[in-house]
Amino acid sequence: MRLGFSAVVQLLFVAMMIITVTLVAATGYSLARSGVVDAGTRVIDGAMERTRDRFVERYTETGDRLALLASGLKGLDALEQRDSVFRSLWELAQQSELHQSSFMAGPDDLLLEARSLPNPATRFVPPNNGDALEEWIYRDDDFSVMTRLTKPRTASQQDAKAFDKGAAPEDTRFSEVHPLSLTGAPGITVSRPVQDAEGAVNGVVGIEIPLARLEALLRAGKLGEESMLMIISDDNKVVAHHLGPRPGRDAPPPGELLEVADLRQQWIADAWMQLRAKAKAQGDPEVTLLDLEPGNYFVQKKRLTEHLDHDWHLFLMVPDHAVLAGVNRGLHTSVTLATIMMIVAAYAIFLTASKLTRPLRQMVDNARLLEQLRFGELRPVQGEFSEFNALDRSLRQMASSLMAFNRYVPTALLRRLLSEKHEATLGAECRSLVLMNTGINEFNTTAAEMETQEEAEYLTRYQREIFEAVHRNGGAIDKFIDDRIIVFWGAPDAAENDTYHACTAALECQAATHQLSQALRWENHPAITLRVGLHRDVCMVGNFGSEDRMFYSVVGGAVSVNNWLGNLNRRYGTTILASEAIRSETTGDFVWRWIDRVEVFDGWNPSDGEAHSDRGEPFDIYELRGHAADPGLAQQRDYVARYEAALALRVNEKDLERALERFYALHEQFPGDDAVAWQVKVIRAMLEDDKV
Repeated sequence: MRLGFSAVVQLLFVAMMIITVTLVAATGYSLARSGVVDAGTRVIDGAMERTRDRFVERYTETGDRLALLASGLKGLDALEQRDSVFRSLWELAQQSELHQSSFMAGPDDLLLEARSLPNPATRFVPPNNGDALEEWIYRDDDFSVMTRLTKPRTASQQDAKAFDKGAAPEDTRFSEVHPLSLTGAPGITVSRPVQDAEGAVNGVVGIEIPLARLEALLRAGKLGEESMLMIISDDNKVVAHHLGPRPGRDAPPPGELLEVADLRQQWIADAWMQLRAKAKAQGDPEVTLLDLEPGNYFVQKKRLTEHLDHDWHLFLMVPDHAVLAGVNRGLHTSVTLATIMMIVAAYAIFLTASKLTRPLRQMVDNARLLEQLRFGELRPVQGEFSEFNALDRSLRQMASSLMAFNRYVPTALLRRLLSEKHEATLGAECRSLVLMNTGINEFNTTAAEMETQEEAEYLTRYQREIFEAVHRNGGAIDKFIDDRIIVFWGAPDAAENDTYHACTAALECQAATHQLSQALRWENHPAITLRVGLHRDVCMVGNFGSEDRMFYSVVGGAVSVNNWLGNLNRRYGTTILASEAIRSETTGDFVWRWIDRVEVFDGWNPSDGEAHSDRGEPFDIYELRGHAADPGLAQQRDYVARYEAALALRVNEKDLERALERFYALHEQFPGDDAVAWQVKVIRAMLEDDKV
């Protein structure tokens, strides 16, 4: 059994993919296992070092700023130059987002403090303050005084007695964690001694730092969204974290720290205790992979400070899948190999598919376009095989034949023949059709003055404009008879809006021939005066002729009535006349004028359009003036109403005198309206007959 080209392509693709995936999986698994620990260790250790460096940089900057301030205050009388001291403390409090307040504490309980939260203010506690009062000055961002208040003194750790006066002047001291004076939240105080004029230590300057503000530095040092970075002290208390507002099972007392063992995530505490146990045995360990409850985590801790009784440690936890996602170095060889194999496979598949499937797909598309009679969209097929080229030539020859055939039969009929896929046979059916008949007034006289070639070109240009307007609106050309063109809607397929499209086509024919007439005048050719008839009635439509030669056409008395309607335009000086059947279906879409009531003809003289041998059946005819939405027709509505009212007096009420009076008035106002002149002529003749 031979396989088709589709099966060959699929089997080749599957085989190449299996080989590629097998090589990638085997190589990647081997290299990933050996490289993941090294890569993870490097990434985590580097992140921890950068975070620790940022912390060291921050508290080094704090110490340097305190040293500058202490140097600037050396030998300065804080009481006499209080404003200058306050300004220096204010600027120090604003220099970092970590600083909550800065202060200077001196002998005898002297205290000067600058705070940034909750409202910028300075606080002054005078020495030997027997009244136990303190002065608060609330300030704006420019240090300008907004208001002054005197309050009872509050207890504060910013007291010179609270710091070791025996410290050397160059020492920067870090306090233990304690409740801050401003909020009661846990924090630390960084301080430095201040010397008097003789060089003796007589006070301290310091900065309060809330532990909560350290969380911003922790967030910046996280290694991905799923990692956790914390500061934990030697006595197993959580100094700073980013675990949310309620990290513990129970909230610690105000100003105190949360125990690691009280964390909601018990597995974090387990990881910390395992790491502490390893640290006691071998010092701070390298990155360690632990199997915890949520999964495997890489963990590491590094000492952050050495200034406190209980040192702080950075503690980082990173899920192993986050580390593996970044491991590209170990997989570089396997990825390169897989890429090469995929390129080879893709190239082979591309060549095979292009040679086998692309030409066939193009021919399928061309066949579909051919079925829809979209000849102009066919594209040439480029194939490597002669069979494809031969089939493409056959399709193109068929397209040329169908294109030529389409010039002789309606497009809708040809589309139906192709879709129904059965042989055309003689026969017709009765259908209600919309008919349109066009012609050129005085064409015989005009043609007699032209040469044969000139007449042919004249007719061709006129017929082209009519054909394009009809084609745009879905009509079918039945036949060309000299200047006459017979068009119909409703066969072989009918649509609800056939009547609307026929009226639109008639208006477009009128506009197109008007423009063509202007061009003809410039070329010294006679202008075209168009006449159009519109009518709906039951007709016979189908295949007529013989078995060897047939044509699709419409026949019946309605065709003659429609031709007669078109010729009546000569009588009334109009362009488009329609029957009541057309007007009643499109009343709201177009502007109509009831032009006259005539009697159905039995025959007529084509030279003058006059009907003879009347049958006595009334027949209302209407002039199509334009689309209802056309703003230019608004001013004609009054005139149309006056005309129709005068016609009603003549036709319905038989009041010839009043009808003649009104038509006379219209004739004086619009002497160029042939329809009004005709009505005057007819009424006068009727009055004269009555007198006789």
